[in-house]
Amino acid sequence: MQIRCYSCKMPISIGRASVEQALTIIHEEDLVYYDFRCPKCKKSNRVSKEQLMHASPAWEYKPEAKSSDESKKKTDSK
Repeated sequence: MQIRCYSCKMPISIGRASVEQALTIIHEEDLVYYDFRCPKCKKSNRVSKEQLMHASPAWEYKPEAKSSDESKKKTDSK
């Protein structure tokens, strides 16, 4: 995915892994947009959920299994 910084106009390339991570954060925290920082000027660039979904149409929300594993470890140790 390519975006252009709103401040310095530098093109920013966002990889598929970053897009999917942003979509996961948006879904978990019920956000409307995600902020990507420009590597040159360090300003935030808002990217909407719709733009991210367009960049990664096959993305599906998969909840992290870490929290359930941690709770099992805590109950097993008691």
